[in-house]
Amino acid sequence: MQIDLWMNSWTRGWADMNTMINVIRAVSGLVEQVFGAPPTTKDITEGFNRPCTYVQPTLMQTSLEGGLRHDSYSIEIIRFGPRTRDGWLGLLEAQASLAETLENPIPIGSTFFLYPEEVDFDLRRNEMTLITSFDVDIFQIRPETDVTKEFMEELTIRKD
Repeated sequence: MQIDLWMNSWTRGWADMNTMINVIRAVSGLVEQVFGAPPTTKDITEGFNRPCTYVQPTLMQTSLEGGLRHDSYSIEIIRFGPRTRDGWLGLLEAQASLAETLENPIPIGSTFFLYPEEVDFDLRRNEMTLITSFDVDIFQIRPETDVTKEFMEELTIRKD
């Protein structure tokens, strides 16, 4: 899924820009809404109780393009179902619920939204998992630098 978020506030500073943390919080809220429980915060190697959900970034890139900051993220929502026949049906229902929910904008903060376009679902019956993946592209206007600071015009090198 490709998600684009355009920010166009001229008065914002670096501290006010949306980051991966904001995206993870928004997706975590969505997961809690869909599954009735927040995603687990344990590392997958620490063990976990099924059913549970993880939200994890798999790629993070930032570039500066003209007056814009362009952040690209890949996000995965991993749903682990119980290892039962009902668990498999639950994963099918989870896919349907996520597909329906991701058709709508995802709010980030009080004034910005992610707009889902392409969602990839990977159902794995032998592992009893559903992996939902999507990409996020955020374009934000870079805050202006403080031009009142003095710049060094001459550099003198001492030879001792």
